[in-house]
Amino acid sequence: MPIRSLKVIQILLFVAIIFVATGCSLNEVKKAAGIKNPSVSLEGMQITDLTMESADLALRLTIDNPNPIPINLAGFDYALLFDGKQLLAGKKRDQFKIDAKGVNTVTVPVSLNFADLKALYQGATDQDTLNYELQTTALVDLPVIGVKKFPATQKGQFPVPKIPEVSLAGVNVKKMGLSGAEVVISANIKNPNTFGIDVSQLAYQLSINGVQWAESTVSETIKLAEKAETQINIPLKLNFMEMGSSLYSALMKSKGLNYQLKGDMNLDTALPMLKNVKVPFDKSGVVGVKR
Repeated sequence: MPIRSLKVIQILLFVAIIFVATGCSLNEVKKAAGIKNPSVSLEGMQITDLTMESADLALRLTIDNPNPIPINLAGFDYALLFDGKQLLAGKKRDQFKIDAKGVNTVTVPVSLNFADLKALYQGATDQDTLNYELQTTALVDLPVIGVKKFPATQKGQFPVPKIPEVSLAGVNVKKMGLSGAEVVISANIKNPNTFGIDVSQLAYQLSINGVQWAESTVSETIKLAEKAETQINIPLKLNFMEMGSSLYSALMKSKGLNYQLKGDMNLDTALPMLKNVKVPFDKSGVVGVKR
């Protein structure tokens, strides 16, 4: 062990004996021995899974030991708050050593329920950013003194990711005969976020009036700037014999068609927290037919 570390431990032992004997507080012991509080900060967040109801996150926490001696971390408690309202809390009891003047990074998996978030912060899902506060308490096993708690707080903002909106814009009948029809399906993809996104591997199932028309994947990458919208056109060949006479009647009528468009897509952004995540979509409505 380095001579400096031995000296610090000797000082700790000396001041601990004196201050325990005189009934002084832990803060006074730390002050006399020159012990600085380890700090825990939020380095970043990564979305590992995203559904219509929730998001799984990986919190990357950095633990900084400012002291000239190694410390043993016995674990830590954490709580994540939005606008002063606690959304989630937990404990991590993994033990590891942090070198003198060293920094360690740990990953904490958590699940974020959008319904709970909206209940805690009304209208949060309509915002582009959220204020957060991370409260942590590090449990540090200090030489001589033993396991002590070191609280820390970090505040900041992070963008609220929103799932791109996919909807059917129209059905354009290009050719129609006795056995089938050739149509072009137009679908809108809207980016509701304040940052650009790349959409790829868009797998979809399209049903019209309760009958499945198509199931396929758009493999090309679609780039959307912030708050931007684009339209993709999908050509289809429909067989009346396979899909039934109701298809012919639906295309001939002037009224709108009931549709359901569902599937999933890969979403990629420049944000460290949102990289190559598969997200679902499910949209129903009424679409017009153009002949």
